[in-house]
Amino acid sequence: MKRQMITPLIWYNLKLTVHYSWCLSAALLAVIPFFMDAGLMGQNEVARLGERLISFLGLIIYPHLALLENGGIGEPLYAKQVRHPPIFLFRWLLTTFYVFLVNAAFFTWLNWSGADFNLWPMTGGVTFTAVAIGTAGMTAALLVGNVSAGYIAGFAWYLLDFMTKGRMTGHFYLFGLLEHEWDNDKWLLAGLSLVLALICACLLPHRRLD
Repeated sequence: MKRQMITPLIWYNLKLTVHYSWCLSAALLAVIPFFMDAGLMGQNEVARLGERLISFLGLIIYPHLALLENGGIGEPLYAKQVRHPPIFLFRWLLTTFYVFLVNAAFFTWLNWSGADFNLWPMTGGVTFTAVAIGTAGMTAALLVGNVSAGYIAGFAWYLLDFMTKGRMTGHFYLFGLLEHEWDNDKWLLAGLSLVLALICACLLPHRRLD
């Protein structure tokens, strides 16, 4: 690919990836402080807030990434002979970076407002949970060809762990921060998310060419 194509391609995909769901997730985080007193919150209370509510950001943001090609972006990409897997992974990484940033901003505010918890383990753990739920939903949306299927699949995983407390998902339990200040199994969630993103990146071109 010619060097002069890289910047316009990155900018174009940035505009394409930034979705109204990003605004919705930011609005959700902005509203939450009006319904709680951060000064009364400790590690357990913040963990429940993060794992049970903030992790839903992933389910809001990721699933639509699987079907962006249906909007016509595939035509200019293939016309310019750009390999699609790197483009898709760029979108996924950009979205993941956004999820981390909004989580970091929210938990930093919570910490400065008097909540007593370990900031970065909480930020990283909730981010991994959100990315895992969202990427699972994105994968389901791609395989079924419907964004609604992605929301259903991601919520089904959330509901399963909520009801069984990890008895059926083992090391891939979503809510480990409810039991520990940091859960090393979060790295498995991060690894699973990356593997699913790579699978999606490889499947997308095949689905389009069928």
